[in-house]
Amino acid sequence: MSEQFEMFTSTIGLGGHKTKVALDHPSVALRHDAGDTSREAAEKAKPHAGKQRELIYFWVKWAAKSEAKGMTADEISTLLDLPAQSVSARINGLHKDAFIVDSGLRRKTRYGRSAIVWVAYPLGEQRQQNGI
Repeated sequence: MSEQFEMFTSTIGLGGHKTKVALDHPSVALRHDAGDTSREAAEKAKPHAGKQRELIYFWVKWAAKSEAKGMTADEISTLLDLPAQSVSARINGLHKDAFIVDSGLRRKTRYGRSAIVWVAYPLGEQRQQNGI
């Protein structure tokens, strides 16, 4: 498999079972029919994706224990000075990989829209879900 396609492989392991992606894994999502500009953007984002995942997870986990009770994507984007698209992509990956979960709370963004408040996924539930 070429290096270009390896960065876009799914997280499906042997026997069709979903495998746990490491927190610092520099994964990027890409549709199978993505155009050349999307592929180029994904290639450029990949080196930063793992570090962004770690930073976002750290702050979501910390904020869940504070008065804030978690963080929205908008709050993370502002705090880390990252583009909203990058934060959204990392949040989607962290949620898909069971590192974070929707708290059920909603807060207004700086643009006045309701946003999900994310919290770290409880370790016990994460292990049960993954059969550990």
